[in-house]
Amino acid sequence: MNSLHRRSFLCSGAAAALALPAYSILKGAPAYASQPSNSSLVADQVQREQVWAFFRSFYSDKDNVNVPGFLSHFAQTGQDKYQDAVLNITFTGYDEIASNFTSFLNTLGGKLGKGQFSKIFRATGDMRYGAIAEYVDLKNTFYGTNGITIQTVFDLDGGLIARDTDYWDSRELGESDIVGPADTTDVALPLGAVHPGGVPLSGPPPVPPGNVQLTTGVTGRPSASDEMIEFAKEFHGTLSHGSVREIADFFTEDALYVNPLIHQGPVNYGNFDQGIQIRGLSLIVALLKATVDALPDCRHSSLVHIVGGPAGGGFEWKAGGIYAKTGIDRTGLVGCTALDLFNGRIYRMSVKFDTFQMSTTQYEDIRTALADAGVVDQ
Repeated sequence: MNSLHRRSFLCSGAAAALALPAYSILKGAPAYASQPSNSSLVADQVQREQVWAFFRSFYSDKDNVNVPGFLSHFAQTGQDKYQDAVLNITFTGYDEIASNFTSFLNTLGGKLGKGQFSKIFRATGDMRYGAIAEYVDLKNTFYGTNGITIQTVFDLDGGLIARDTDYWDSRELGESDIVGPADTTDVALPLGAVHPGGVPLSGPPPVPPGNVQLTTGVTGRPSASDEMIEFAKEFHGTLSHGSVREIADFFTEDALYVNPLIHQGPVNYGNFDQGIQIRGLSLIVALLKATVDALPDCRHSSLVHIVGGPAGGGFEWKAGGIYAKTGIDRTGLVGCTALDLFNGRIYRMSVKFDTFQMSTTQYEDIRTALADAGVVDQ
């Protein structure tokens, strides 16, 4: 990797040691990595705490049916946008968002009770720009066979939500909720089968995330810091064109890697990323050696949108190459990647997209290659 391109990011102090689990700290920093200043460490730690506090509050208000509190987290402009990139749903403008979510939350609260349907477990980013949060909508909220683990990309404006776009994998559900007929007996707000008849959902463009700008949010504010923009561009470029060795150089030795393609076995796998994660650079390298040319977020993919700051964030992407005719609009499936960073390297990476938008052959070939390489959930 060209270390000069990353020097400004490394010097920014990408993460505070206090914010990390002990196993993620490298025994020795790379030779080209300058040590972060105390002020950078403090600034990064402040951002981590602010991001977690904001999104914990946001999802707590959602879970506890505090509708005014939930809506107070939005920028409340005509450009505000909510999207579901799996179900092809878009609400544009705060008024439409407020109307729909007021109805949704009151229905869910009335049928399930408070504190029974939406649980956040991770968030990374920067309140000055954007973030990615991960949470679970529990079983019987929208589907009867299982909950869904959702990874949401946020553009922020003045510390409030201007856009949030949900990404998840429909194969986390049971077969009846994927292809139908869905059993909605105990479901509070049934959405029906995601891909009726087993045909991947389709629709005309534009589909989520739509015509977003690479580094600017829907209200015109920057969605990422200069450091994150530089890092995301170089990392994605390496995923697209680099060698396994070059990609591996972006990770810490004890990095955690999450991807729904790691799941082995039938549909209906565990929530909170159970069954789809591996830890350690050796396993990540094994995964890349076995599948880098076939992963939809790697070769021939395009970078769509970047969010976050020096401590973390991520990006949205669109698949190309062998996936050029997949996705809802059949021009390439879309997904997002969350990144937690330490000293300019990735200590947690979570890829999220709907694997049902792949062909059966594409999906099974990758899972077979991972099984043959011994890359299984940790």
